[in-house]
Amino acid sequence: MAELQEKVDRVRLLLVTLNDPYPTPRGSLVPDSGPSPSRYVPCESCKTTGWARKRGGYMLCLVCDGQGWKRRERDEPAWDAYVQLPIEAAVALPQAAPGPRVDPDMSEHTFPWERAREAYDRSGSYAELRRWLGWLSGESPPRYRLVNGVLVEQNLEPAGAHAERELDLGVVMIALKMRTVRVPRWVAERAHADERRAGIAELAAAGMAAGEIAKRVGMSKRAVRRKLAAIQVGSRRAGASDRTA
Repeated sequence: MAELQEKVDRVRLLLVTLNDPYPTPRGSLVPDSGPSPSRYVPCESCKTTGWARKRGGYMLCLVCDGQGWKRRERDEPAWDAYVQLPIEAAVALPQAAPGPRVDPDMSEHTFPWERAREAYDRSGSYAELRRWLGWLSGESPPRYRLVNGVLVEQNLEPAGAHAERELDLGVVMIALKMRTVRVPRWVAERAHADERRAGIAELAAAGMAAGEIAKRVGMSKRAVRRKLAAIQVGSRRAGASDRTA
């Protein structure tokens, strides 16, 4: 049972990141490409370097976990990750007419999203996942719509306990069909960082002091305080405890 649960968790992570390499989908009536909002924005704490200055040198940025880019919060302006500009600035850029499509075998001439997809497919079981996701669409259309809408496209929210259960069963159906479930290293590390950040936020919201949180998650108090500042968790008790520690 534990092995199945671990496999289901990995399949869910692959589903959530299945569309990461692709640009934002466009309607068929839109002729030209254009800026699209990314899920990530530049890390202001380290200025996208992945390293933060500290006394005596540098340390890995704890806001973005050394990635240089962090997941965008709802109140943060959207960025276009391809041109690395805010959407407002990206839409003002002049757009050239699309050139002729070059042979896909010439990797240096392929589109960036194609190279990203190749990297994802080499390191993860995305090709097999796509096959069984297509199988689910014919085997159980309602569950496929939930899995695709909630996890893959991320434009749908499950309504009620029944929908949540059907969503979970859809993921289990895919997991049972897949022989191996490989998750790219960078995807697993990013998910781990997100989970750790969410765990710290929950503990702080429950009123736990920063020192207690540090012991629980195996981090230093300084690192916990920086995480709390980065995710904007208001914990008066944590701040007061640190000042008196």
